Amino acid sequence: MTDHCPACGPGFLYWINADPLRQAAWLALPRRVLVAGEVLQAVGQPLGAVWFVEQGLLRSHFLNGDGRERTSAFHAEWQWAGMPPQQGAAAAATCAIDALERSRVVELGHAALQAWLQQQPALRATLTDALLANLLALSRRQSALMMDSAEQRYQQFLAEQPDIAERVALHQVASYLGITNVALSRVRRRMRGRQPAPAGAGTTPGHGPVKP
Repeated sequence: MTDHCPACGPGFLYWINADPLRQAAWLALPRRVLVAGEVLQAVGQPLGAVWFVEQGLLRSHFLNGDGRERTSAFHAEWQWAGMPPQQGAAAAATCAIDALERSRVVELGHAALQAWLQQQPALRATLTDALLANLLALSRRQSALMMDSAEQRYQQFLAEQPDIAERVALHQVASYLGITNVALSRVRRRMRGRQPAPAGAGTTPGHGPVKP
């Protein structure tokens, strides 16, 4: 989800807490605590739930035929991860989701989701708007991968997700941008060469300390 998603961020939590019954139902949903590196959803696993990140950072990624990972999205606090389950559908997950940090997520399974839609009619419109926002963001990302240079994609990532840029390893950033680690290193050197030297060793403007 993006920052413009109406079902994400503090606005969504405000909507939850504005009604005591809604708040109680939300607090009754199961929570899961994940350690860094733990898998939340494996490829091929039946789609049965979506997760709201209360704390931490998750990553969705695919595996190509060579077994190499391709990061599709990062999910920080107050964002959703996973695909909504569908009644009567035997769909399986095509991407994996794992924790990059110690994380706590709220799990919303199919039965709970259907109950919420029945009890909270306004939620359907909110989720519909959230889905449209997510599809728009996906369209922009696909356009960038096809039309923008590696440096343009990196600059956009730093501008739109500065907090994420400080929290993830560079090889995961490269995977998200659709480039190799070597290509990202070249981009960073070019950008560094056009800017004043950063204060302190081991840092790069726009991206935090180099991580393994």
